[in-house]
Amino acid sequence: MFNARVTTSDLLRLKIPAPSIEVLEEIHTLEGSTLTSSIERANAGDAQSIAYLQGIFFSVLPVVTDRLATAKLTAPSIPLLVAIGREEGPVFAKALKRWVDSGCPENGDGGYLRRTYAKALHADFNRPAGRDVVEAANDVSNGSVDVGVAVGQPDEPQKQQSGKNYVNRHVYGGKVAVCFSADQTRTEEHTIRIEAALASGTRTYNWEDKIAIQLSTRELPSVLATLLQIQSKFDGKGHGAQNEKWFSLENQPGKVFLSVNAKGLASRSLPIGPGDCYSVITLVMEQMLKNAPFLTAESLLALIKRTGLMASSQG
Repeated sequence: MFNARVTTSDLLRLKIPAPSIEVLEEIHTLEGSTLTSSIERANAGDAQSIAYLQGIFFSVLPVVTDRLATAKLTAPSIPLLVAIGREEGPVFAKALKRWVDSGCPENGDGGYLRRTYAKALHADFNRPAGRDVVEAANDVSNGSVDVGVAVGQPDEPQKQQSGKNYVNRHVYGGKVAVCFSADQTRTEEHTIRIEAALASGTRTYNWEDKIAIQLSTRELPSVLATLLQIQSKFDGKGHGAQNEKWFSLENQPGKVFLSVNAKGLASRSLPIGPGDCYSVITLVMEQMLKNAPFLTAESLLALIKRTGLMASSQG
């Protein structure tokens, strides 16, 4: 069960401003397990998780709402601010401070802010929020935090991630947890990153000692085909600078079994049941469709069926 007070303490330890309990509970309603798992991973030093949290919680600061009013932009709801923070990271809030402090001139910051805000509104992120929730947004436990100063400010790797949408799916087992997250290759192709961690206690996992593998775009069709049970098994070999990492997916009755490995480390293995499998499948499909926007979901699945059958006949 979500504990807002514990989460508040976790955020403050990360030097991230914590909103009121009411707003925090609404953010959890919107973000769900992504929020709680990101806090866990941020505590282990994960840069992408820190950037995600900074993006959301810097964006819901009451001073952001005040600055939006000064900039004569439509009054925001909490879901709108969360959506912007999720998409833009802490960049939006910092650009807004810089722009308002300089008198809202016609410059690059102004153009970026207007485009981003209009896009969020147009995408219908701004669903109606009750008056109590809007008022609660102005009751922040540490409202004196200035987005423009170095409070939990991201280092360079985090800045590179902050402009990307942070989307992931977690699968938890008794001894292992795995995170499937949207990622991009060096050539900016969309793919999936798999991170696997061993349990360090009851419902806690050692993400600092994770095994991380970025899938190649050539592997995505076979991974999807195996998750869809079109292909019986797939082995992803040759990952890491020294080809020291590999993973395997195998269909078993009622589940897909995943094993993530690295030379010299204990294997991270767990079964993925139907519910979790669905969530991972949709994430993989979303990434593949970004690489081929001319395809529909139906045509992608038809192609996967053909390539999956090809792989099965070769096996």
